[in-house]
Amino acid sequence: MNRCLLEYTGSLLLNGRYIVSPYGVNKKKPVGDLAPLAYKTVYNNALNKVKVDYKKIKKVTIINGLGVTLGDSIIGISALHAIKSINPDIHITLIRPEHCQDYVEQIYHMASGIIDKLLYLPFDISKINHTDVNIDMGNQLYWEDFDSIEMHDFFLTNLGINPKSINDNIKNNSWLLNTDVPDFDLGEYILFCPNASTKIRSIPSRFHVEIVEELSHEFGVKVLGFNDVDHPNFFNISNISCDTLSFAGIIKHACFLYTCDSSALHLGAGFNIPTRCIFTTVKPELRSLYYTKCGSIYIGNNHTAGVHCSEDDYMLEVLNKEFEEFYA
Repeated sequence: MNRCLLEYTGSLLLNGRYIVSPYGVNKKKPVGDLAPLAYKTVYNNALNKVKVDYKKIKKVTIINGLGVTLGDSIIGISALHAIKSINPDIHITLIRPEHCQDYVEQIYHMASGIIDKLLYLPFDISKINHTDVNIDMGNQLYWEDFDSIEMHDFFLTNLGINPKSINDNIKNNSWLLNTDVPDFDLGEYILFCPNASTKIRSIPSRFHVEIVEELSHEFGVKVLGFNDVDHPNFFNISNISCDTLSFAGIIKHACFLYTCDSSALHLGAGFNIPTRCIFTTVKPELRSLYYTKCGSIYIGNNHTAGVHCSEDDYMLEVLNKEFEEFYA
C-alpha cells in the first residue's frame, strides 16, 4: 500500500466513485485504484482553510469523522455538540470510517441526540448533496495541527469554527450528561483505569498495587477496575463492563477516577468526575486543558513526547524509569 495515501490528510477515492478511509484500506485492502479525495464541494481544512457560519446553514455532512478510537470520538462529538449549540435546528450527517471496533461505534449511537444521521464508508460520492456543507475530516492523526493545539480546538478549527467562540463547558464533553447510562448500584468506589489502547500511554502493571494502596488510604473506600490487582481492597468488575454504555455508567457513578491518557479520562470529564490522569507521551494541555476537575501529571520526556501508539520495548523501558521515579 502506498504510504503517501495511508498518511494522506483526508479521505481517499476508490475507482473514482467510492469514498474510503486510509484507516479502512489499511485494514482491508480494496480492489481498484485509489486517489486522494479532491472534490470541489467537499471542504478539507488541512488543504484549504474553512470557515463556516453554522447559523445560516441547514445541513452539514462530515466525512470520515471523528477518529478511530473511543477517546478521539468522545472529543469529536463535543465539536458536533458545539455546532448544535450554535444552531439547534441544523441536521448533522456523520459518515464514519469503515472497519472500526464495535466499542468505538457504540459511542456514536449514544450521541443520537446530536448526530441526526449516521452512515459508513465506503460511500458513493454521487450521493453527496452539493447544496449541503460537506467537510472531510479523514485521517486526522496526520494533520499538521493535530499535535499542536488542544484536541477540542482541533476539531472545532477544522470544522470551520473559531474555538474561542465556544463555551468551555462544551469542551468538557458535557454532551455525555444527556446520555442514559446504567447504574449498577456498586456503592461508593474509586475507579482505577490504568490501561490505554497502547502500552506507551498505559500505567505498567508493576505499579498497580502501589497505586491501589495509595488510593485506599487516601479515600477509605473500595477500589474497582477492569484488570486483576493483588490487593485486598481492589475488585475486578470487568464482568459487568460488557460494552461502552456499561463502561460509561461505571465511570459516571465513581466518586474519583485514577487513569492514564485514555477514553476513561474523557468520559470522566463529561460526567464531572474528579480525576487524576497520568500522561506519558502527549502533553496534558493538548488533551485535558478544559477538564476542570482533572489533575493532570506529565511524566514523559523527549524520547516519548508526541508518540501516540507504540509497543516498542526500548520506549517502554524509558518510561518505566520515569514511573519508578514518580512513584518512589
